[in-house]
Amino acid sequence: MTFAAPRARAARFLAWALGTTLLALGPSACGGGDQNLVLVGGRQIDPGVIDKDPIALLPSNPVMLGYLDAAAMFHSSLGPDVGSIITSVLPLGPESNFVPSRDVTKIYGGIYAMQGADFCAVIQGNFDVASIQRAAEARANVSSGLPLVRSRYADMDLYTAGNVGFVLLTPHTALTGNETGMRRALDRLRTTEIKRAVPPWMIDLLHTPNAAFALAGDISGQGTVEAATQKMPFLTGLQKVRTIGNFQPPGMNFAGSLTYADAASAAAGTTNLADLQKLTGFMGLLSSLGLMGPVPQMQVAQRENDVAFTMPVDTSFARFLLGMLGDVAKKATTGQAPSSGWVWPLLSH
Repeated sequence: MTFAAPRARAARFLAWALGTTLLALGPSACGGGDQNLVLVGGRQIDPGVIDKDPIALLPSNPVMLGYLDAAAMFHSSLGPDVGSIITSVLPLGPESNFVPSRDVTKIYGGIYAMQGADFCAVIQGNFDVASIQRAAEARANVSSGLPLVRSRYADMDLYTAGNVGFVLLTPHTALTGNETGMRRALDRLRTTEIKRAVPPWMIDLLHTPNAAFALAGDISGQGTVEAATQKMPFLTGLQKVRTIGNFQPPGMNFAGSLTYADAASAAAGTTNLADLQKLTGFMGLLSSLGLMGPVPQMQVAQRENDVAFTMPVDTSFARFLLGMLGDVAKKATTGQAPSSGWVWPLLSH
């Protein structure tokens, strides 16, 4: 497996809390001579089985699990802003006849606390295998400026560019991640049957009808969250996160719930979330990034240990969020510190 030398991993799972994980690629490239079959657990599997259940391809015990209806996002007013995020985590581009807005339809991704902030994602769509193979043979430079390299790992063709790698499982499904995430995912596919290994409650959230995106997280016991409570006090006592949304007017719409350790922590979280403009340092963040205008108001309601919330976000603020996501994606894939001054302390030990 020819990944670039591992970079220092100071970032924890929050580097991909909003997702994390956007990567798309091409068709079937597995071990064996018949490219219509995928070798999994020592057995050849029909590609239709792979395409049908993408969540089953992900490693177990994610800290966060996310879903994105990429086609819906690309068709929204935010579509033009997504390409730059994808190019920061996707080692493909024109050299591989790859256009994210055309080729990516759905993304399922997990964030893992393995050796820092590790991620693994399943991308579905339609991809040009031959062009990707030619780009790898020519060691063509991809969007990151690094060459695309093909090697073998777990009886599969593995394509890498820097610390990001991917495997083309079928013409419509690809598996991608950083070094640790990919090793864990591919080792699992090599030795076990395809079956879901993530908590059912996370899967149920991702399957919420009419949700264009969803994020489920179990952050209990995560040291990075505990260290961030001074800057983001609503994180104190937070254990689980459930968020869904869409890309309807005014730009993006969020709804979800936060589950705390006890009712007292939930009450404090409700107070801290009632007005985002009062969060310590938040307005300084907006000012430093040049975002003008009021911060969206979040509607919150507490019931015992849970705090429900809804928040509509206009296009300008949604673009700010996408910019922040692109910044932390850069950290997750290159080891460089994000530019946003408020984000970096939260992602470091």
